[in-house]
Amino acid sequence: MPKIMQSHIRWTMAVVGLWFLCFAEPVDANVAGTKHDMYFLQKGTDPNVCTYCHIPHNAFGEKIWSDWANEAQLQMGTFGTIGNMCYTCHDGTVSMAGLNTVFNANLQQHKITSGEDCDMCHTVHDNTNGKFMSVGKTQNSYCATCHDNVMNAGGLGDHVGPGNHPSYWTSTPTHNWGLNDCNFCHGPYPGYSGNVNSCEICHVPAHGAMNYSVGQITHPILREDNTDSAFCGHCHPANVQTQPTNPEAFWKHPANMNPPGSWGNVDCKTCHDPHQPDKPTHPAILQEQNVDSGYCMICHDATGNSQGPSIGDSHPVNILLSMTPVDPTTAPTGSQIDDDGIKGIDYLLNSDNMICETCHSVHRKGHDQYMLRQKEMFLCQNCHQTN
Repeated sequence: MPKIMQSHIRWTMAVVGLWFLCFAEPVDANVAGTKHDMYFLQKGTDPNVCTYCHIPHNAFGEKIWSDWANEAQLQMGTFGTIGNMCYTCHDGTVSMAGLNTVFNANLQQHKITSGEDCDMCHTVHDNTNGKFMSVGKTQNSYCATCHDNVMNAGGLGDHVGPGNHPSYWTSTPTHNWGLNDCNFCHGPYPGYSGNVNSCEICHVPAHGAMNYSVGQITHPILREDNTDSAFCGHCHPANVQTQPTNPEAFWKHPANMNPPGSWGNVDCKTCHDPHQPDKPTHPAILQEQNVDSGYCMICHDATGNSQGPSIGDSHPVNILLSMTPVDPTTAPTGSQIDDDGIKGIDYLLNSDNMICETCHSVHRKGHDQYMLRQKEMFLCQNCHQTN
């Protein structure tokens, strides 16, 4: 067969193959009419939707990338192959989408699996799920595909199941908890949907989060820096210690949050895990159970080797409170503690004994030093009445 005929056949097969790639496969046909259709958006004159990204001859890489728009970025960009191709349009020359978030080196991005790029979550040829996502929304977000109790997100646990904070939280007329600004929970954040029953209330789903990392979690993709529980304090200002200019806001646990004390910088995540399902044995998304102050004793035991100040041979706890306090609300038994006034009794498994929280209110009702429910003299007299 003459070489010119062989060349013609190869060229014809390449063109037919490209045509088949673009129009015969239903997935690729889904590009038409979307934001990846440059002809539809009047950003090009070629009605073939494929040629803006792919070309059969003189292409770059195994995906037969076209050099349309920004060849230099395609070949020398700092991202992976697919990321570089995306950036030829998302660098502001064609689209502003993602320029200030996805490709902003000053902001934190979702971790990328080795060998993948934008294609870890996105498929450029199909917008059925919105945002060209390769997975559909489940449980109000795209997160559940990986962060469920089956795939376990690299051993981090079930992050989206019922009971996690604040997924599937039901709003009530008093849900503001004393907040004066709706934006604490409802934005304003770029791209935020305003859906409080979603991971999005705390996290930027994938792109443009604050550069904040803690412990082994190097990419929490939080909307705000949570150093010293500052982000937690947006929705829980009554629970977070502040400077002593306001005593009622200051005597909250952690007692040594700002500045750190001799027992270290204790903050919200020391005791709470927002991805710990709220269950009877672990209410208030505690990392450990606190039946009859059991969690308190992890740090405040009587051995002198505890992480926090030892209680030593101090006031006895876990004994039946035989005396009737003048005001039970300021000296409740373990089974009657309701410090938040929202969900009823805080610890359903507590006994009727006197426990740590009988005298101390860890977050809510501390009005004196040591998180006492009352000033020390009045609190003692509540039970030890004198004539």
